Amino acid sequence: MPILALMVLLTWPVVVAVLFQRMERERALIWSIFAGYLLLPQLVEIDLPAFPGLNKHMIPALAAAVMVYFVTRDQARDEPAPPPMGPWVLLLVALNFISPIMTAITNPDPLIDGINYRPGMSISQGIADLIVQALLFLPFFMGYRLLWNAKGAELWIRCLLLGVLWYSIPMLAELRLSPQINVWVYGYFQHDFIQTIRYGGYRPIVFLEHPLWVALMTMTAFLSAIAIARNDRTRRNLLIAIYLGCIVFLCKSAGALLQSLMAAPLVAFARPRVMVLVAALVATVAFSYPTLRTTPWMPLQGVVDLAMSISPDRGQSLEFRLMNEEALLERAMERPVFGWGGWGRPLFYDPYSGRLASVPDGQWVIMVGARGIFGYLAQFLLLLTPIFALLRAMPGGRNPPRKKEMVVLGAVALMLAMNMLDLIPNATMTPLTWLTAGALLGNARRLRQGASDQADLTAAERILPKKAGLRTVL
Repeated sequence: MPILALMVLLTWPVVVAVLFQRMERERALIWSIFAGYLLLPQLVEIDLPAFPGLNKHMIPALAAAVMVYFVTRDQARDEPAPPPMGPWVLLLVALNFISPIMTAITNPDPLIDGINYRPGMSISQGIADLIVQALLFLPFFMGYRLLWNAKGAELWIRCLLLGVLWYSIPMLAELRLSPQINVWVYGYFQHDFIQTIRYGGYRPIVFLEHPLWVALMTMTAFLSAIAIARNDRTRRNLLIAIYLGCIVFLCKSAGALLQSLMAAPLVAFARPRVMVLVAALVATVAFSYPTLRTTPWMPLQGVVDLAMSISPDRGQSLEFRLMNEEALLERAMERPVFGWGGWGRPLFYDPYSGRLASVPDGQWVIMVGARGIFGYLAQFLLLLTPIFALLRAMPGGRNPPRKKEMVVLGAVALMLAMNMLDLIPNATMTPLTWLTAGALLGNARRLRQGASDQADLTAAERILPKKAGLRTVL
């Protein structure tokens, strides 16, 4: 294991403590999770006895949760609390926690196929998966707890924009020099290098899982920049939006580029309620994809033919993905309710060589195979709920009250919907996904219940915190 990568993971809780010491809690939460996602090493885990491995997705969230719920909770006594999540959300959260236990209970048998042996699931493994599930959901809960008002939502898109602006510097370096920054810093490359070569050039990856993850994050920052420029039409904001649009194009990801073409005009020109309505439609299509792909309404062969006409390489890649989806879905339907569990049990392996013979790409097919229809519905409905909750809560009319706030929330809804759409071909569910969902749900519940959101603050006061003094939290 690379020593520097391990040391960075181990010291990140100290970084989180310093952030909470020097910043307001909302801003510290965002940067703890977002900066950890941007900078921490991929593929490195800290294995503790009787505890699942801790990686770059879990350590920042766990450290931030300790600061939010234990160390700095006295600071929140005078702060308004978010409205209750509601019974439907609590039910979905409970189903997500029940899912890994039920999967473990229903998969006690080992799988033997040629030279391959995949062990059965045990209750202890189910509990470990439950702990992992809880850690991955921490950004959702903290986003709901701290980013539930207009200040939190706007702060989130501004931090996202600022982080990607800084990240674009190493991204441009990799576009020119080839993706080597993870090698230079941590001493290893985190993925298959061939995946970074597209259209006669390179795609940036920096410290993330894959170039597609970088492209998706840049696309969401681009939408944030457009929303900020729409609310404050200064030359600087317009130039930032144009710059990030160029970076999205340079990421050489067809999916992110198409999503930008779909969402950017809506964020720039559409009424906020129309933005949320489109977000709800897109998210519903993404949620319904496992069913739609079996109907004539989803012309998969036509999509493949169109991709072939544009680029034979991209068309063959799409066709390969769809063939894998079909095989993995048939495998998943052998145990449709609670899935096959972990240890590669939902996948195909060559019985003679022992090598992996199937490649799961989309988050939906991974979830259906591992946790079944039960786990899929629990997790994807939890992502879908904030968008529909916001659609139900948003005021109607051409000139709704607090229009700038509604533009921000509409952009956040589109960001979440485009991330859900990207879960069809890719497994791009990250801590940023859950942080966005939590913030959006909190704002939807606030609007629905008419809770106080400090809407009378000026724009500068809502974004810029009071100057924080040094507070002892260590």
